Amino acid sequence: MGFLLTVSFLIHGLSLFCIILLYMQVTKVKRIERLQEQNINKMEAVMGSYLAEFQEQNEQFLRQLQHRSTSLSSETKKNSEKLPLLDEENGPVQRVNLKSEPSESLHELLSIEESQKHRSTSFHELTTDQIQDLSGEEMKEFSVYLKKKGLTIEEIAKHLHRGKTEIELLLKFHQ
Repeated sequence: MGFLLTVSFLIHGLSLFCIILLYMQVTKVKRIERLQEQNINKMEAVMGSYLAEFQEQNEQFLRQLQHRSTSLSSETKKNSEKLPLLDEENGPVQRVNLKSEPSESLHELLSIEESQKHRSTSFHELTTDQIQDLSGEEMKEFSVYLKKKGLTIEEIAKHLHRGKTEIELLLKFHQ
């Protein structure tokens, strides 16, 4: 019986030791969870402050952009009222009021169309270097002009030293 009592104490001691080890593991896991929760809260606070700062910068940028656009539009309005438009070849260009009666502005529209036809004929005189230096809008105008003359997309691409796909896109966007 003394033997069984000793074995029972040993088993109880071993059980108590296992319970203490398990308790230490549980407290360690709980401490790690608390640390993680604190880190998550800190990260949320930092991200919130970054987002607030980004939002403030965006709002400031939008205000500056709006201020610049209004100042630019007012400057262009003042300049357009003061200075007459000039065409490189023909001198001053007449302004057309699109809100006026069609019968009054028909003569003005015809004169503008004639000046544009005259400008289109100057495309014949362009050299290869000048063609490569054309801006996007001029490239579009020139490709539309060549298309109206009856050239195919491949021929236009060769004339402009551009790809067929680029010319196709220019013509599609023009339509």
